[in-house]
Amino acid sequence: MTDSANSALKAGHSKLPAYTDNGHLRLATGTLLYLAQGLAQGLFFVAIPSWLAVNGQPVGAIGSFVAAISLPWSLKFFIGAVVDRYAFLPMGRRRAWLVAAQTCLIVSLIAFAIRSPLPSELATIIIFGTVLSAMTAVQDVALDAMIIDLTPKNELGKINAYMLGGKSAGLAGGAALVAYFLEFQSFAMAMIATACLFAIPAFAAILIRERPGEKLFPWNDGETSDQSRDAKPDAWWPVLRETLRVLFRRDPLLIIGLCIFYGMHQGIFEATMPAFAAQEMQWGETRYASLAGIGYLISGAAGFLVGGWATDKLGPAKLGYWTSGIVTLIIVIFIFVALESTTDLFFSGWYLFYGTIVFGFYLCMVTLGMRVCEEHVAATSYALMMGSMALGMMLGAGSAGFLDQIGGYAALLTAAIVTILASAAMGLGLSPSTGGPAMTDPEN
Repeated sequence: MTDSANSALKAGHSKLPAYTDNGHLRLATGTLLYLAQGLAQGLFFVAIPSWLAVNGQPVGAIGSFVAAISLPWSLKFFIGAVVDRYAFLPMGRRRAWLVAAQTCLIVSLIAFAIRSPLPSELATIIIFGTVLSAMTAVQDVALDAMIIDLTPKNELGKINAYMLGGKSAGLAGGAALVAYFLEFQSFAMAMIATACLFAIPAFAAILIRERPGEKLFPWNDGETSDQSRDAKPDAWWPVLRETLRVLFRRDPLLIIGLCIFYGMHQGIFEATMPAFAAQEMQWGETRYASLAGIGYLISGAAGFLVGGWATDKLGPAKLGYWTSGIVTLIIVIFIFVALESTTDLFFSGWYLFYGTIVFGFYLCMVTLGMRVCEEHVAATSYALMMGSMALGMMLGAGSAGFLDQIGGYAALLTAAIVTILASAAMGLGLSPSTGGPAMTDPEN
């Protein structure tokens, strides 16, 4: 390698672009990083709960695992405060956090593979799952903050559709592949495969700067951008003060309520469906995880093709009303049909349709959250809103055992209906600027 080439590599002056350079790059970066995040979540929200169910663990035990791995996500407010307060600015406000979180996640997966607990070792599985979930939560907070910092407001619906499409593909791949290795190979192989898959899209955070002129790595040449320097708080009090100012308004408070009730809905659903498939339909973990993977792909494709357009065109509030109503109808049909007698074909079709529609509701929710955030405290304020969804998941999953005892699957699914409707009701009080159609940016 020539001296000039070495010098260029050392300085980080390759022709690699920055996130702020163009909209296509923003879409690609967000999609790839959410793909990586989906791989990890496919492991601990689909594959492991299904593995536990197939190996005889009851709904209450699965609910305890889902509740535990939801804990770090309910603490995203604190993670966000740290991400807002501290940064290695020569690499941008958020990118150093992304790289660190991804590295720790890969190391944790390797440690999980070495330990290889049995399904009966629930405490050990919960500990490792919580650590993995915490690393994924840090990545999620830093990435969401970077999106809010650097993406024009009128692109948020579209970029969320692309990112959630990438996440769905990651969930599908992670759930299906890990379930296959768990059933036909070994626990250690499943964890190593997840680590390898995660590392590939994670390179997007390593190769793409936030803004031109910043460092790729700490040892490269580069400098802090004026925008990053001006936006970073210099003390804890400004972070807290500005976050409270942003959040203690009508729209953010309503969105927090919306997130809590939606999280409860998802916590109940994630604890119920693996148990129903394993115990009532006698499915193995690979079959259920494969169905979940197909569902993620279909819902991600729907979001990719029409979700972003529909969210921006109709407004996230209106689309949320429609999707919550359809989800309610779908679950009612399941209660009166599938709980009496069902077939593999009916259950599979029902599950796929449900997943596609509820994905639309989730897309509306995250778009609403991003719309009301402000750049200088984006990590803290958005993390609190999305962390409230994780708090709801903990409450929903934690209540699964109790609901199962008092009314079985009928009680669980009825609670899922109540919570999705309560979530949608929060949108009734949103202002038109938050819940309505996206305004076109005249500069673009």
